[in-house]
Amino acid sequence: MSTALAIINRHRNVLLIDVALLAALYLLPSFSHLTALPLYKLEPMRVALIVALLFTNRANTYLIAFTIPLASAWITGHPPPFKAVLMGIEFSTLAATYIHLVRKDHIPTFVALAAGILLGKAVYYTMKSMALSLGWLSGSLVSTPVQTQLVLGLGTAAIFALFVHYRRPSQ
Repeated sequence: MSTALAIINRHRNVLLIDVALLAALYLLPSFSHLTALPLYKLEPMRVALIVALLFTNRANTYLIAFTIPLASAWITGHPPPFKAVLMGIEFSTLAATYIHLVRKDHIPTFVALAAGILLGKAVYYTMKSMALSLGWLSGSLVSTPVQTQLVLGLGTAAIFALFVHYRRPSQ
């Protein structure tokens, strides 16, 4: 019992962030319905992933990347399960790209996040195109206009890069 408590205590901040992220995503459809605002267009799952990426450890980030779309599919019914798997791969690609660029190549946060988002989108749309052509998914390839996705992706990268910049201690 004391070993379990020690593990929980050691990972307390990560657990608190994960619970807050899941609660926010769980409540988002209700807030969207109450306010009549399409909050899903702000890509809350990607924001949740980036919060995990910046404030938790690498293992937790990969866990969040792959499971948050699946949890959303299970809890809210959106996205459909197969699309949730594709999104999990997209988010895992984003996380891997960011981690590699920042930790291994020392690329600035904005560039690493923007590259991760763009590469993740490229992987997602490649897989979705294949799934559509094989009949595994129905609908259109792009549901949110590309310009909107580009602005949101770069805007998200910029906001988080500024946050990281101002969070670092002065040298």
